[in-house]
Amino acid sequence: MKRFISTALSVLMTVSLAACGGGTTENVSGTTNADATGQVQMGRWIENEVELGGREIVGSPALLEDGTLSLYVYEEDAANPGTGQLAHLSSADNGETWTEEDTGWGSQVEGFISRVWQLPDGTVCLRSVVLDEESRADNTFHDYWQKEPAGDLKALEIEGVEDVNNCVFYDGKIFFFTQSYGETGASLQVTSYDKETGDTHEVSVNTDMNYGMMLYPTVAGDKLMCISYGDTAPKLVELNPQDGTCTDVLNPLSEAVSVSALTGDAEGAVYYPTPKGIYRLAPGGTLPEQIVSAEGTAMSVTSNYPNGICRAANGDFLVTQMVDSGPCKLYRYHYDESMPTHAETTLNVWALQESPTARAAINLYKQQHPEVDVTYTVAIPADTEDITTARNDALTKLNTELLAGNGPDLLILDGIAYENYAQKGMLADLSDAVPLAELQANLTESFVEEGKAYVLPARFSVPVLIGDAGTLDGLKDLTSMQQVVLDAAPRPDFGDESPDFYEGLPEEEKYALCLTDAEDFADFLLPTSADAILQDGTLNEEALRQTMEFVQTVSDYYGIRNYTMENNTGSIQSWSGSDPVEVPPEMNEYSTSSHAKYGWFSMDTPYAVIAAARRENPMDYEGEDIPFDMILRPGLTAGAYTPKVLVGVNANGAHLEEAKQLAASFFDAEVQGTYLSDGITVRADCLQEKLDAVTGNDQYSAETFKGDLSDLLNQCTTPVVVPSVLRDAFVKHTDAIIQGTESAEDAVQGVTSDVSLYLAEQK
Repeated sequence: MKRFISTALSVLMTVSLAACGGGTTENVSGTTNADATGQVQMGRWIENEVELGGREIVGSPALLEDGTLSLYVYEEDAANPGTGQLAHLSSADNGETWTEEDTGWGSQVEGFISRVWQLPDGTVCLRSVVLDEESRADNTFHDYWQKEPAGDLKALEIEGVEDVNNCVFYDGKIFFFTQSYGETGASLQVTSYDKETGDTHEVSVNTDMNYGMMLYPTVAGDKLMCISYGDTAPKLVELNPQDGTCTDVLNPLSEAVSVSALTGDAEGAVYYPTPKGIYRLAPGGTLPEQIVSAEGTAMSVTSNYPNGICRAANGDFLVTQMVDSGPCKLYRYHYDESMPTHAETTLNVWALQESPTARAAINLYKQQHPEVDVTYTVAIPADTEDITTARNDALTKLNTELLAGNGPDLLILDGIAYENYAQKGMLADLSDAVPLAELQANLTESFVEEGKAYVLPARFSVPVLIGDAGTLDGLKDLTSMQQVVLDAAPRPDFGDESPDFYEGLPEEEKYALCLTDAEDFADFLLPTSADAILQDGTLNEEALRQTMEFVQTVSDYYGIRNYTMENNTGSIQSWSGSDPVEVPPEMNEYSTSSHAKYGWFSMDTPYAVIAAARRENPMDYEGEDIPFDMILRPGLTAGAYTPKVLVGVNANGAHLEEAKQLAASFFDAEVQGTYLSDGITVRADCLQEKLDAVTGNDQYSAETFKGDLSDLLNQCTTPVVVPSVLRDAFVKHTDAIIQGTESAEDAVQGVTSDVSLYLAEQK
């Protein structure tokens, strides 16, 4: 079966929660409900998930001229793939309730309906797909339309319109967007069609900024607006469909991430969803304003991706969110004037870096406790340039607050020496709030002492090594790992721009591992050795020496100092109903280019086994996969795994019980059962469901993967946390070894010196 790239990002199941926590007190009309007498300020945005029964959304929701909201959803017939039922959902009360009817169109089209475009006047245009059993590239597409709100479909027979990518109703005409390919590449055409006269007019769009040759225009006042990718970020452009010209309106468009999620109003304003909330840009404006805060909503989960937006007649919003495994979700945002703008109790959550699981847990907690607000502080924003300084400053501030008996209510302690916080009495026992018996025992036992747990991992990842079946035998520790490197060929100066990148090597010419720089060595060695290097607040020089000798041996053998080429080629692979799998360059040189004997990566989902196999000839897409196996990556620690999303509660917080209930949300089945891109679930039941789903996936083959996933994960017994200060020092001195300015022994002394102050502070 063919593999394909997927850009969809993760699932969130949120049902009816209050979205406040720092959000605006304005509704879309700009009015406020502040009481001049000092009474409680009222009015907040509420998020509700529109229940679609797991069906696929086949086109964005639309507002019709009569004020009705309209949506089409598709359910595939499991017994007959490629066929199914298309239902029409409509709402006459701005999305609060929906009615459903069967369109009956399934029997009128070839294949299955993959897309529906709705125009305000009731016209519907559809696209169907006829699947080819052998190759996705040979699928065929057909277009139909329904000229009136009721009646049979008709094949689309408009000159110049053969394969519709998008359509929009504007200036009394329908504009069809189609794509064509020529000697100079792809181009985008716009064909206008007058329903009354049948006249057509075709022009080419004169921009090369649109990603994938797609535009998703919306009508805003008397203009046709769309979001397009600029040089560095999305921008807002005006499209003139008469001549195909695109004119920049605002570049960049603040916080925008999606080119398909944009809507407008009669006054000419545009609205678009982002991970920070829904924004409005007034006609002629240059500064978008936030209308709806994303805090505590599905929009805030960074692994979600806004796909479409519709504004109801009363100013409410419908937003569709793409997810990693499963169909898109549809959320309604309603401004409720009867609810207080701010709750009496506010919990503060703190993390060094963004965590999708934390976002999902906060959303679930707010669903269950609308009377409590939750703020989430990410100490190191994604665009921070000097991460080391920012991290040190953030930890200094946090420690000062905690030592003073203040600080956040809940902490995410990834990359932090959490043991020290527990030893100093800063963290509360979570055993009475979190269902320890429901968590995977081998993953949590190390965090429980005498029945008490002061910090718990909500996710984990597994540092693994993959190779052809039978080639991993005997690889048990760092010494054996170093020997297989020396037994194989040295890695040449090789990269993704090498002319032979996709030409596999014969076995005798393959090198063992893709290791190219100091960052690679840190990623390869520390997740399986950091706890051996730092033990109980002291540095084990002998363990550090073993890792640095590995660095020097491999670096010298490969000649890394003289490398000029880089391999940055990675991918995200996905299949129907599965988690997406990130394939990094270190794995690619085994599974894709077939130059390395082994691949390595951190497994964040069991579905990774579907993407790990290689073919004898990388360019033979019909070739059989080579059977492979997977083991825990050899290092200084047996059974090493990486705990992630480490949850702790401030023992001195003002809202201790509420904070512990929030901590419990991290381990709720609704959060744990959802893939959120930051690790594997720690709940035993959810983990078993995931393993069953992997082996039950059509792309999984027991003939290809020779290992046992359950057995592999059960071997994870020792949590290895890599303190940032150790990683920074390790990378610094590893790079010195590679450049020849330090020996392995020099590096040992250098790292020891660099972390000495850190170790002293821990005492």
